[in-house]
Amino acid sequence: MILVAGGTGHLGTELIPLLTGRRLPVRVLTRDAARARRAVGDQVELAEGDVRDPRSLVAACEGVDCVVSAVTGFGPGGAGPRLIDHQGNLNLIAAAQSSGAGRFVLLSMVGASSDHPMELLRMKHRAEEALKASRLDWTILRPTVFMELWASILGDPIVRGGRTVVVGRGDNPVNFISAGDIARFVELAVRDPRLRHRTIEIGGPDNLTFNQVVEAIESAAGRKARVSHLPLPLMRIASRLMAAFRPDLAGLIQAGVVTDMRDMTFDPTSLRREYPEIELTPLREVVSRAFGGGAAVHPSRSADAVS
Repeated sequence: MILVAGGTGHLGTELIPLLTGRRLPVRVLTRDAARARRAVGDQVELAEGDVRDPRSLVAACEGVDCVVSAVTGFGPGGAGPRLIDHQGNLNLIAAAQSSGAGRFVLLSMVGASSDHPMELLRMKHRAEEALKASRLDWTILRPTVFMELWASILGDPIVRGGRTVVVGRGDNPVNFISAGDIARFVELAVRDPRLRHRTIEIGGPDNLTFNQVVEAIESAAGRKARVSHLPLPLMRIASRLMAAFRPDLAGLIQAGVVTDMRDMTFDPTSLRREYPEIELTPLREVVSRAFGGGAAVHPSRSADAVS
């Protein structure tokens, strides 16, 4: 039995059909069974629980061989990385060990470190260290930036009102990876012993600026947008002021500052060489599917929200 935490987000809904397609039994951890059933269908078990509540994870982990953690508190409406990406993962790791599960696949992020300027990546790093110190047979996957999350953040306002806001200058190249591609790596990590006790960085085929992402969305949606840019000094001030009462938005603004200032590129050459069976999806294909009919994505709270 495979327990997927974060199974109703972008990644989870791509991953579950891959696992069930191989006739692997899947259980999804969720706080809302009715909503989860609509998202994942009838081919999986549901276990009501919350990674913030260790007691709720006991029954969810019963009889589980492998845990996949795709939870995050990052994104609009999220509970924050400290509660979800760090403490929530610590609770899951402890529950997996107590239940006798042998495997744990953790979704982290490229650049996770103890001194990263983003709280999200500091909390991801803490979870990584806890998993490595556990008795579990682990794999850590570090994807770059989710295409679907930022396509929806930039693209939904274009579809709804013909305008969007780009954080910063928008001309720093960023590597984006599709949730579908990440799901294929997770599925491989679940079943392939070659990926055990490894930390693997994964990225998409293109390094694009936010301005180029907007242009791709405009092309797919068939409409031009009025684009506003938030200046970096204003973003830094806003992030600090909002941290106490809207940490979700503060985190997004902070992410915008980081992606506008740091090297966010990724070279997929070695990844393609080692895993030729996984064809990396270009962003233009994702935005074409999402906005080609003029429809907004309307994402859940985050790339892979707490189920």
